[in-house]
Amino acid sequence: MGKILKAIKWLFILAVIVGVAGAAYLQYTQDIFGLNKKGLVIDKTPIVVEETKKISEFTSAHFYEETIVKDERTDKGFIFNSKNELVIIAKGNVRAGFNLSKLTEADYKINGDTISFKLPKPEIFDVIVNPSNYEVFVEDGKWSHDEVAKVVSKAQAQIKEDAMKNDILGLATKSGISKLTELYKSFGFSVVNIEVDAEAAK
Repeated sequence: MGKILKAIKWLFILAVIVGVAGAAYLQYTQDIFGLNKKGLVIDKTPIVVEETKKISEFTSAHFYEETIVKDERTDKGFIFNSKNELVIIAKGNVRAGFNLSKLTEADYKINGDTISFKLPKPEIFDVIVNPSNYEVFVEDGKWSHDEVAKVVSKAQAQIKEDAMKNDILGLATKSGISKLTELYKSFGFSVVNIEVDAEAAK
């Protein structure tokens, strides 16, 4: 009877040791008790920064517009001069946001599950007017490909100017902060503090 009790005692001790060791392993690898949350977030910081930089051009605002631009030219004739006119209707898309590839680890401050960083100024990445997005409305006289391209460029400049007047950079800033806050929360941060270059507010 004594041998049986002794065997049960040792089996109990062995079970306790195995249980403690298993719990320690799960805590170390999966943080089942939530004790290492802060350390895990800090360890992931370089990865978070690298993944963020891969996004590069983070588009947070678009501006769409249809505009009409024209050009005029006077050609000298043998007897009379002729006035030529080219009118184009163009549809454009302005894309704006933040170039996240400019951020480095030094731009981030990590404190437990809180991340703080400062964004660069928002930028206009491009103004797109594809050949399929414009049509020649009026064409008097002959216009070369280069002349038509200049009028399209004029349309692009007009659309960009109108986008600026409609505060596309301000919209990009507001939307960008909101979207990036959600992005970093998906990385595991509970608090996300984002600042933007002072020029962004202008």
